[in-house]
Amino acid sequence: MRFGESGMLRLMMVFLFGLCSGHASGDSLKIGALLSLSGNWSNLGRSSEIIMQMAEGDINEYLKNHRATYRISVVTADTALDPEQALSAYDRLVSRGVFAFVGPQSSSEVATVTESVQKRGVPIISQGSTASSLASPGDHVYRIVPNDVHESEAMTQLLNLRGVKVVVPLWRDDVGNKGLHDSLNKSFTATGGRLTAGVMYGTDSNQNFDPVAKEAARQASEALNGVGGDTSLVALYTASFDEIVSLMKAAVEYPVLGKLRWYGGDGVVQSAALASDPTASGFAMSVDYLSPNLGLSATSAAKAKEVSARYRALTGSDPDAFTLAAYDATWIAALAVNGKKSILRKTPPDPLLETADLFFGATGWTSLDANGDRSTGDYDFWGLRPDTTGAANWVILCHYDSTTIQMKGADCSQ
Repeated sequence: MRFGESGMLRLMMVFLFGLCSGHASGDSLKIGALLSLSGNWSNLGRSSEIIMQMAEGDINEYLKNHRATYRISVVTADTALDPEQALSAYDRLVSRGVFAFVGPQSSSEVATVTESVQKRGVPIISQGSTASSLASPGDHVYRIVPNDVHESEAMTQLLNLRGVKVVVPLWRDDVGNKGLHDSLNKSFTATGGRLTAGVMYGTDSNQNFDPVAKEAARQASEALNGVGGDTSLVALYTASFDEIVSLMKAAVEYPVLGKLRWYGGDGVVQSAALASDPTASGFAMSVDYLSPNLGLSATSAAKAKEVSARYRALTGSDPDAFTLAAYDATWIAALAVNGKKSILRKTPPDPLLETADLFFGATGWTSLDANGDRSTGDYDFWGLRPDTTGAANWVILCHYDSTTIQMKGADCSQ
């Protein structure tokens, strides 16, 4: 962890003053973790739990070295990606003295929890919610990842680079994935592209996806007829979670869907469910399925490498940037509380916004905008590729640089 020179002295003076804020030695201030450990998108929930435990140890070592009179502890609750479970867990942990939360990770959960957050005044810092419709100042809801407007800009850049003119969208009927669809529609059409009517499907992971695939095939065929049958000009886009496995299994039965390239939203990146299913992963690789996630800028490489190496030693795999964002969010909450039991002030400045603006973590500079969302960010595009044994593994194939607004990597234009 390090801070920018312009704000480091100010932040450290404020923080060090708070180290002697009256807590008895050994007092523990609780940071809640609202994570999907057993439901959809559990790959992010489980990785966030591991890296937040890493952050807890790092932060407490830091506090010890600076003779702080308190420590922090992470208290985890499984939301199963269910909004009502997230709300119940939030209320329960607030009653147990939690002063701030990392998560919940999905926009549907954040939307459901927001009213209680405003009422109780205990803030949340989501490492995965991207719905721009939730951006609102002063609601004590913070998101350490950019919203879907930024992600759609990166996706549009890739689609344009590859010459795609028409996109057939398929999206899950929830706040976050609808936001991804809507933002892509605005961004892509603004550059001259077109989205078909697409298919919005329900949130039941056990539903029959054959009707969805059938309608997607019909729209894809119609789009191909409109461009003279050129498959390079038409693509499929999915905004989904782990149900992508069932969707791709259904798509196998419709040959036209296998002729087009597929793209996805951030909710599928590093999905263990997709990588471990032979049929679905095989289809994903055959259609060059690429999905974006918050990427790491060149300036954050050293810090990210150090944290990632320790995470890899524990798990055998590399963390994605959403996971690293959970690490940074834990640090920001711990520094912003400044030794007090409450993280909020009745008058400006906002401690979380101020701390995030000065913090440089594993994901780089974490400055938030007036709505409490990360103000900008690069994106990595992930895809599945076979390893030496033939098993599918997630790898980064392309990078979007938000500073230069360019795609980087040999796989970007292929």
